[in-house]
Amino acid sequence: MARLDPLPLDKLSPEQKALHDELGRSRNGRVTGPFAVWLHTPAVCDAANKLTLSLRENGSVNKRLYELITLIVTRHWSAQYAWSQHVGPAAAAGISADVIDAIKHGRKPDLKADDERLVYKAVTELLERKPLSQTTYDRMVKQFGVEHTVEIVSIVGLYSMVSTLLNAFDVPTLSGDKPF
Repeated sequence: MARLDPLPLDKLSPEQKALHDELGRSRNGRVTGPFAVWLHTPAVCDAANKLTLSLRENGSVNKRLYELITLIVTRHWSAQYAWSQHVGPAAAAGISADVIDAIKHGRKPDLKADDERLVYKAVTELLERKPLSQTTYDRMVKQFGVEHTVEIVSIVGLYSMVSTLLNAFDVPTLSGDKPF
C-alpha cells in the first residue's frame, strides 16, 4: 500500500488477529485491498466485512448484476484495485468483454438485457445526478421489487465506500498495473 503499510501479523491485537483469520477464510487466505486498510480499525473492518458478505454472498441480486454494478461504480471512482479484482468475476458472471471495455473507457455499454439496462441507468443516475429519478425508481421497484431495489442501491453505496477508501489510501492493484 502506498500510504499505509500492511499491519505485521505479529503486531495484530487479538481482535485484529481474529478478524484477519476470518477475512482470510473467505478471501483465499489473503487480506488485501480495503480490508487491509480497515483492519487498522477493527470495528469498521468487521462491519464492512459483514455488509460485503451480506450483499455479495447472501443477497438476492444475481452475480451478473452485482458485478455490473461493481464495475460501473469502481470505474466512476477510478478505483483501480477494486476494478482489477472484479473484471474477472464480471466476465465469469456473463458480462461481455465489450461491455467491460466500454465501462472501462467511459462509454455507455451496449447492454442486451432489460435488467442490465435498467441497473445501468439507475446506477449512473445515482452516481452522476445524485438523486434517483422517480421514473427510474418506479421502474426499479416494478421490475425488481423493493427488497431487490434496496440491495442494488446498497451495492452502489458499498462500492462507493470501498472505492473512496482505496483512493484515499492509494491502494495499488495486486499486480501493480494501472487499468486506467
